[in-house]
Amino acid sequence: MADWQALGYEDGAQGRGLDYMGKRRESCAKYAIQLNASAYRGGRDEGLELFCTELRGFSEGRAGENYNGACPADLEGLFLRGYETGRDLFTAQSAVQELEAAIHDRELEREHLLDDMTEIGALLVADEATREERVTLLADITRLKLRHSELGHEIEDLRFELGQRHMEYQDLVARSPYPR
Repeated sequence: MADWQALGYEDGAQGRGLDYMGKRRESCAKYAIQLNASAYRGGRDEGLELFCTELRGFSEGRAGENYNGACPADLEGLFLRGYETGRDLFTAQSAVQELEAAIHDRELEREHLLDDMTEIGALLVADEATREERVTLLADITRLKLRHSELGHEIEDLRFELGQRHMEYQDLVARSPYPR
């Protein structure tokens, strides 16, 4: 026999919405087990008291979790205060990480372009290359140099933006009243 109060408590402590009770009901119906809704709700309400705290809200927001509105009105305000602060930190940190990844991708592309230019340069000076092939190879090198230069400017712009976003993130961390 299922301990519906304990299952409700577990779901509440995880911040699961009341709709999760329907999933429990469906799972148990397969085995002809009936849900005790009042015991489940009672346990869930107790579990929500553990979940719906300001610090837990911060932790959930900081981890990028979505809030599904599970907290009762009397606990939701504090939870959301923490959640919004944590979510702001998550968003700021994500912006920093995205910029770092974009810089890394462009730096890799620049390295590949240099490799390609080296290979084309070797073909250009090869005795087997015809005049027409050399003209094409020179055009290819010019195109690759242009892209290499464009990437350099993009990286400079991204590094500037990264500096700005990193400062914003550090400012949010410094102003956060919650433990890091």
